[in-house]
Amino acid sequence: MKNTAIVLICLFTMMLSGCKEEQQKPESEVGSEAEVVEVLSHQTVSKHKGLSMAVHHSIKGSDIYMECIVTPDFQFSGDRKNKKHGEGKVAVYLDNKRWDTFSSGAFILKGVPEGKHEIKIKLLHNDQSEYGIEETFHVEI
Repeated sequence: MKNTAIVLICLFTMMLSGCKEEQQKPESEVGSEAEVVEVLSHQTVSKHKGLSMAVHHSIKGSDIYMECIVTPDFQFSGDRKNKKHGEGKVAVYLDNKRWDTFSSGAFILKGVPEGKHEIKIKLLHNDQSEYGIEETFHVEI
């Protein structure tokens, strides 16, 4: 008797699931106004101390979203008096002028003027001295 009840419940559930209204399409299939943004990557490897830096960026409007991944065993940190290998930040240059310094691996360059630009990213020790690792690429806003 118990088995018969379970079978009837299963059959009833299957019948109901087949009688649904048309299912909604996932958002990825529905036409949207969203802008597709291309993400570009660059990588530089240092000849000394075994560090390498990969840079990913995407552009949305006049903002450039950037991510710098430094491997192996690198930690982003703020200003410190003592230089310690494996710690530091990045300095970003726009058209050979220093834009800003960031002590995190992900950041946004906001309000970049329209036009073609050269962006250079330099990896710095926590005392502002350079590691000798940099990446240069071009963007158009």
